[in-house]
Amino acid sequence: MGILLRNQSSKVPRLDFELTPGCDHKCGHCYNVWNAKGDDPQAGYPKGQLKTESFLKMMEKAVTESGAEHITITGGEPLLRKDAMQIIGKACSLVPSVQLITNGSHVPEETARALAEFGVRAVQLTLLSADPDRHNELKGADCFNDTVRAAVNLKEAGVPVQICFVSMHQNWSDFGDVMELCFALGLSSISYNRMSPTGWAIHEIKRLLPTVEQVEHNLNTAERLGPQYGIQVATAMPVPPCLIRLDRYKWVTFGFCSVGTHSPNITIDALGNVRSCNLSSHIMGNIQFQPWSDIYQDKYFHSFKKQVPEMCRGCHYEQSCQGGCKESGFATYGDLKHPEPFVAQTLPS
Repeated sequence: MGILLRNQSSKVPRLDFELTPGCDHKCGHCYNVWNAKGDDPQAGYPKGQLKTESFLKMMEKAVTESGAEHITITGGEPLLRKDAMQIIGKACSLVPSVQLITNGSHVPEETARALAEFGVRAVQLTLLSADPDRHNELKGADCFNDTVRAAVNLKEAGVPVQICFVSMHQNWSDFGDVMELCFALGLSSISYNRMSPTGWAIHEIKRLLPTVEQVEHNLNTAERLGPQYGIQVATAMPVPPCLIRLDRYKWVTFGFCSVGTHSPNITIDALGNVRSCNLSSHIMGNIQFQPWSDIYQDKYFHSFKKQVPEMCRGCHYEQSCQGGCKESGFATYGDLKHPEPFVAQTLPS
């Protein structure tokens, strides 16, 4: 941790580590880039994972050379790895802040207690509906009870829990009930994501993509129920301000694409490949074999923010919003400058 960085300008505050591409759920909205098929623009992304010793060395090298002070552990489903707890424990020894993102099917009481002992800052669980059947249908697995049980186990162990709600055409109307269930469970944080298709999810756009009106309804619900229930709501996927006036919302915290900012959401997969975010299939380099300072100079990473849809040029929010999720635009249409699906659905056909 005390090793001098090769290049101070390449320092980043956080890193996401994907432990495995494997998952036991079959979500239609799954954004994992390695699930792209056939002629999809993101097809051909390498799958696989390093063995334990190699993964631990790779993670330590990445943290040491990047200067990161926060790690998010994700996947696929990270807890499917037999050595997942060993990796999480190592992460907690490397940085002061670690978050785990899991589908909720693998958090019995002993796992929750172990995560508490490690000092994990928070665990994020996906909850797509307060209705068990609808949640299970959208997750492609019988997992509602597991998710609720995981939330209870974590809370009893003293580990903060954040619920991730992905808004889709099939479940947007359930958001208020999810907030009510969170309140009943004693949970106080929700990450609100409108579906942003990459990977396999580009084939589910017609079935799952929410409308602007549906997302706006959800934000109104968050603004109304958030203060009442004491639940903080933050958006993870960008909501373009040209579609919804964000200044009307005082309770909801809005986030935009982090690529090109002081706090990029850089992702490292289970083979050590480095990407600008978890929705991107562009490999900047491999931290096993290359120095971080070289990887960080990747042209794609540094030119990304300049590539926005033509319709967004000159907009007051051009540099902050960047047209929404450009990786979703690339995954769907093969072009970073093409309006992404959430925006494209509002344009004249």
